[in-house]
Amino acid sequence: MVPEQEEVLVRSRFCIFKALILTGILMQVNAVAFAYDRYAPVFESQPEAPSGYRWQHTLVYPFELVRRPIDKTLVYLEDHKIPRKAVWMYDKLQENGISPRLHSVNSIEVGAGTEIDWIRLTRLRERLPGAVLNSWVDFKRETVFEAGATVGAERIAGTGLRTLGTFKYEDRVREHFYGIGPHTSRGDGYVYGIEQTTLEADLGYAPNPEIAADLKIGYRNVNINGGKDGGSGQVGEGIFNEGQVNGLRGDSLMSYALEFAYDTRNNRGNSTMGGLHRATFSYNHGLNSSDAGYFKYTAEASRYFSLKSKRRVLAVHFYGEHNDKIGNDYVPFHQMPMLGGYDSFPSYSHTLRGYDASRFKDESLVLLNIEYRYTIWENRDLKLDTVLFWDEGQVFQEFSELQFGDFRGSYGLGFRVSLADVMLVGAEMAFGSEGTNFYVKSKTPF
Repeated sequence: MVPEQEEVLVRSRFCIFKALILTGILMQVNAVAFAYDRYAPVFESQPEAPSGYRWQHTLVYPFELVRRPIDKTLVYLEDHKIPRKAVWMYDKLQENGISPRLHSVNSIEVGAGTEIDWIRLTRLRERLPGAVLNSWVDFKRETVFEAGATVGAERIAGTGLRTLGTFKYEDRVREHFYGIGPHTSRGDGYVYGIEQTTLEADLGYAPNPEIAADLKIGYRNVNINGGKDGGSGQVGEGIFNEGQVNGLRGDSLMSYALEFAYDTRNNRGNSTMGGLHRATFSYNHGLNSSDAGYFKYTAEASRYFSLKSKRRVLAVHFYGEHNDKIGNDYVPFHQMPMLGGYDSFPSYSHTLRGYDASRFKDESLVLLNIEYRYTIWENRDLKLDTVLFWDEGQVFQEFSELQFGDFRGSYGLGFRVSLADVMLVGAEMAFGSEGTNFYVKSKTPF
């Protein structure tokens, strides 16, 4: 057996092993005697622990070390009314249309941002109930800056029609590029800078909050430069050049897209039930000297299941994307789907937490994320969840190249603090075949 085949076989067996471990964990969770909740708030009464509890609840024992200090903290917070003060402060910010955010690539590199609802801030919501005027800014020092605004109207004249216009500017001075395909080497990492300006018009119809269909027309101007390499080398030098990578000179693109969405989540940012199903189709072509031309197809589905308690949630997410070039045109590398990291600002790479952001890139992508979320501390609207997760995905060019042995997986655990079902901050540790990553975020990955 050649070394390449041995590597694929080992990776395949590792994937099967992780799948069996995850299945065992979920079966253990489902076998729990749900009438008794060891980590219910200390202010709530509950039945006595059932016989056989010690063996039926092995999953919760790792949190025993934190339960007592958490209970002590809960009593202290309650005595000093700190949760009520925190809720009051957060509600005041929301009433004034201000939503602060925390971002991070890892536990050290932290960024920040905020979104402002100007209609709410100027106290015009009652006079203009359907109006939309939002702006946002996000940044991470010396790496990423993003700003944008959306203006328009929802439910025009009481109908389901809506129209929105969006402007967004991004300046990313250190995006990583390891090559194209599922077999790239982490040692071939280079960086580039991307400056992107997007203008988009959206005409949509949403007869109710759950169903929506949108027609979008967009213009995107992309400039590619060497960026700040930090000693990694710049794309365009060495093994990656314009003859090998399409789009290194940048592109001007027009996009015509149709999107359908069915959303039954009970909370957009931190759901515990329902789901999201979304499909998009777009035609994209280059302007001026750009020879880009391709169709883009995407499908996404998320589901949230309560395991006989609102405190135990199984969250499952699937994402698939395929870009099909037209004739002799090309798909620009900067518009290909990317896999790796944690899917929220500053990354726009899809979630594969055990690997660096933008680690894998190609014309097509499939991804599965599974999370078990368990609330171990709760006091009114403030709660602390622990999360066990598993990510599995791969990139490829054509569907005929989709191989089981090319899937890359990661797994790990973390904690998330939320207030009134809005995630404030979370810390997660992920393990993959290329190392361990740490994340501090203010948004769930799905």
